[in-house]
Amino acid sequence: MLRGPKRTCNRNKARNSVAYVSFDSATSEIPLEERRKLILEETKNFISSDLQSAFSTGEVTAARYSEDIKFEDPITSYTNRDAYMFNIRMLKTLFNLTWKVHSIQITGPEEITTRWSMGLELWQLPWKPSVMITGKTFYKVNPDTGIISEHVDTWDALDNNRFFSLEAVQYILRSFLKEYETRYYPSYLVAELQQPAGSGPASGSGFNELAQYIFGGNREQMKLEMTTPVLSTIAPGAGNQSTNIQFVMEGRFSDVTQLPTPVDPKVLKKAECGGYFAAISFPGWPLDFEVVENERLLRDSLLRDGLKPKPGYTLARYNDPTTPPMLRRNEVLIEVLDYQWPPSE
Repeated sequence: MLRGPKRTCNRNKARNSVAYVSFDSATSEIPLEERRKLILEETKNFISSDLQSAFSTGEVTAARYSEDIKFEDPITSYTNRDAYMFNIRMLKTLFNLTWKVHSIQITGPEEITTRWSMGLELWQLPWKPSVMITGKTFYKVNPDTGIISEHVDTWDALDNNRFFSLEAVQYILRSFLKEYETRYYPSYLVAELQQPAGSGPASGSGFNELAQYIFGGNREQMKLEMTTPVLSTIAPGAGNQSTNIQFVMEGRFSDVTQLPTPVDPKVLKKAECGGYFAAISFPGWPLDFEVVENERLLRDSLLRDGLKPKPGYTLARYNDPTTPPMLRRNEVLIEVLDYQWPPSE
């Protein structure tokens, strides 16, 4: 809401059905520049609120956008409010969409800039390929009415953000077809069992012993929920041999001492540190050669992008044994060192 001395703020409707912010004659003593600053501040707050609605419901407050609004990102361009709204609905329909605004600032006399991250998961495909895009939006605002007339997106990953950017198309295709995403994992608790020497990276040895532990094979006879994923760790220098298998414990346990005590002394309780991890997905029953192939592809991709992959990796399996192979989801995870989020300016 606008704030200032001796004024009222009215939302009116022009002939083109676009609402705008105006001041009546009682506010004539407020200098023009101050009024414009107030309108920009109100518009900044409006954008922050409207973005949350747009990506949760697929709708925006149409009256605050010009009928001939210019929208442009590296692969899309519109000069029409209906097309602008259609684009938001399309994203909401085609993808499982996650959206976060990291900052929103007034950056000029007619400009508001947001920094954001957006995750797009193509839910129609069984392996649910996804892409993470981070970037900025530059809004052009009429400082007398609060109407938004321009929305231009740039992506951090691109050198060429001008429409139509082939670099952007390649970035999306690489991400969807066979690329990785970067995630942050907080610290978590596991039950762990060491695997026999010579176990391949896709070995399931130890699964039954861990299952017995969570289904009551503990001194407290407590039954725990079966969570996903099941993790197999391949330690640095282990020659692609799996060193242990882990079940992730329920989030209701905040400390390793709260976990029930295993009856089987080979089952260990551990706390794992979180961090930033890169993940690459692949379907089917994971075979040793597929795990190794995806680890090499992921590590090469991280090095190509100038990141620092930590030695060693983890295989994550998300499905129960009855899930058909074509619907199964597996991931190779590599911790990324010295990773910063959001990226520094």
